[in-house]
Amino acid sequence: MPIQFRFYEILMNPILLDGVWELLCLYDREFIPPLSARDYTYQSDLRGCQAAKQEPNRYFETLKKQSFLLAQDQDKVIGFMSFRTHYVSEDLNDQVETIYVTTVIVDKEYRGKGITTRFYVELEEIAKQGDQPIMTRTWSTNDSHIRVLNKIRMQEVKRIENGRGPGLDTVYYRKNL
Repeated sequence: MPIQFRFYEILMNPILLDGVWELLCLYDREFIPPLSARDYTYQSDLRGCQAAKQEPNRYFETLKKQSFLLAQDQDKVIGFMSFRTHYVSEDLNDQVETIYVTTVIVDKEYRGKGITTRFYVELEEIAKQGDQPIMTRTWSTNDSHIRVLNKIRMQEVKRIENGRGPGLDTVYYRKNL
C-alpha cells in the first residue's frame, strides 16, 4: 500500500499522537538545539538552549495545538509536518501573516523518498486557500532540509548569524504563492 498523506487541522487521535510522540523522541537530538531543550515550537531565541536530559514534553504540548500533515505507511506514522497559520514572526519584523512550519520529521527508514517535498506540496495547497505565504526556519548546516527548500523555490528572507551557536546561523525561508 502506498504512503498516505493526511491533513489534520487539530490532531486528536491518541494513536496518531503517539506516533508523532515516538518520532519526536527518536529524532529529538537531530535538531539544533534539541527539541527537548526548547520551551515551545516557535521560540525565537535559540542561543544558550542546553540539551535536556528528559524527553521533549514541553515542545510536544505546544505541538499538539498546531495543525499537522502526517505521512502514514498503513497505520504507522512515518513522518509529520506541524505548522501554525496566521503566524507573524518576531524576528522578521514585517508583520506578514504566514503559515509557519514548526517541525518536520521523517523516520530514517523512509528518508530520501520525497516525503518532505510532498509535505510542502500539500502545504502549498492549504496555503493557497488561505492566501498566506509559507515560512520556516532551519539551521545553516541542515543541508537536507535546505536542499528541499531550494527545490520548492523557497527564498531565504533572513539569516541570524550564530543564532544557534558559533558557526550555526538561523535561516528563515519564505515562499509567496
